[in-house]
Amino acid sequence: MPEPELIAARLRHWSDDAPQGPMTLELYPTLRCNLDCAFCDTTDRHRPPMDELPLARHLEILDEAAAMGARRVFILGGGEPLLAKELTPAIMRRVKQLGLEGILTTNGTLFPPALMDQVLDDGWDELHFSIDGADAETHDALRGVKGAFKRTVTHACRLRVLKERRGLSHPRLALHTVITEKNHHQLAAIVRLADALGAFRVDFDGLIAYRPEQRALALSPAQRRALVGYAQEGLVEAARLGVITTLDRFIDADGAARGEVSPPAPPPGLGLGSAPCLKAWHYLVVQANGRTSPCCVLAGEGESVAKTPLREVWERGAYLQGVRAGMLRGEPTPRCRECSPNILSHEAVIRDALNRSAG
Repeated sequence: MPEPELIAARLRHWSDDAPQGPMTLELYPTLRCNLDCAFCDTTDRHRPPMDELPLARHLEILDEAAAMGARRVFILGGGEPLLAKELTPAIMRRVKQLGLEGILTTNGTLFPPALMDQVLDDGWDELHFSIDGADAETHDALRGVKGAFKRTVTHACRLRVLKERRGLSHPRLALHTVITEKNHHQLAAIVRLADALGAFRVDFDGLIAYRPEQRALALSPAQRRALVGYAQEGLVEAARLGVITTLDRFIDADGAARGEVSPPAPPPGLGLGSAPCLKAWHYLVVQANGRTSPCCVLAGEGESVAKTPLREVWERGAYLQGVRAGMLRGEPTPRCRECSPNILSHEAVIRDALNRSAG
């Protein structure tokens, strides 16, 4: 993963005459999904595929990103990327052929043996499995499909066994958990599950609620207060087991809240170092239909790269230019308040590295 110092070093060379390429490319092969998660923030996940990019264009985009200096490719989906049964494995293979770091986020229910062999053979870097409960009852209720927990855990266990047989350390496994009123008391148990599955990290994240079914899963004020204790218990377990987590961001009663506070504005007068978020200068998301953005929260709001070169959209696209200008004024977009504390924390580290070098 590109370290904050590497990103800061790239940003130090950014100028209007010499804009730097993105360090990370995030691709969504499809918006389709095989689960029905009540908390999902992809509101159009059940629609039929519309204008999704063909494999040939995805491969061209990867080549263009590599030529611009990208170092990492993050494959999500907006839905479940492994539903694109031919597309996603081919994208993953090109990522490693280009010598880039590859990360795949999946719900873990669809992982055929051929793909399991491919990630081991190609030296794929990380797999992120979404698990939202310490047991099948909780996870399946949140994911909307009975048996989802069993399939995901089975595939994670299979990966661990195959890695051990081959004596491999990669791909590393990480878990992702959205904290809701149904699982907020299970944080320590989820950490123990992660350790049992061989995961090195658990990314806990707060819920962002747009629709009534999402708001029904939000923590009450009392549950937010109780979450502090559960997060502390989880941190104790994580330290005991050697599992990395983001639970330190939830030891404040407001840590679980998303959509309520805009990214904090740093002191003015530092150029890029004063931007509340730097993603528009180092990160590019490409939706399934080719529309772009600097992050997953703003996914699909920018120009399309379906027929336009990646470099043109990145360097001269009106949408990205507007986001950058707003950040330099200390004015994030209104939707930036939906951002995850995990992302904002990483951006703060990058900004600190940038400002240290400037000082």
